[in-house]
Amino acid sequence: MNNKELLAEIAKRLKITQKDVSAVLEKTVEALSDSLSQGNDVSIQGFGSFEVRKKNERVVVNPSTKKKMIVPPKLVLGFRTSNTYKEKIKNVLPHGK
Repeated sequence: MNNKELLAEIAKRLKITQKDVSAVLEKTVEALSDSLSQGNDVSIQGFGSFEVRKKNERVVVNPSTKKKMIVPPKLVLGFRTSNTYKEKIKNVLPHGK
């Protein structure tokens, strides 16, 4: 599902315009981004939680040149699915996919 399809589906379910849904979704993403950029975790009940994780510095080897390089530490966004949502998805998807 892409952004346009998501907006259309939410608008249909809530019986409001796609323009209104777009504005709400934009502000939601903005609020999530602001909170995460301040180092806070964001939990959405029944869906999951987003968190900023620190990846430590590490040494990697370029497979073509065999040269070792240092990858500096960085912050990455992590997502953990709620148990409720995991169960919901497990019952929908066929095994092995």
